[in-house]
Amino acid sequence: MNRRFATVLGLAALALAAASFVLLGFGRMLVGYRTALVVAAPVGTLAFALGLGLAALAALGRVGVGPLAVEE
Repeated sequence: MNRRFATVLGLAALALAAASFVLLGFGRMLVGYRTALVVAAPVGTLAFALGLGLAALAALGRVGVGPLAVEE
């Protein structure tokens, strides 16, 4: 995995988090709050998991163990 791919994954996590908020907002206007929450929650969870995984990869890369190792 190179840094460009990690950057794209980070932007995807940001886009998923924004999509989760948009889904929740529009969902509350169209259907009830609970239904909107059921629709938006998986997207938000996916964004959180992707961000958490990228943070772990970055930490491992900073230490020098992971695939994003810093070359000095």
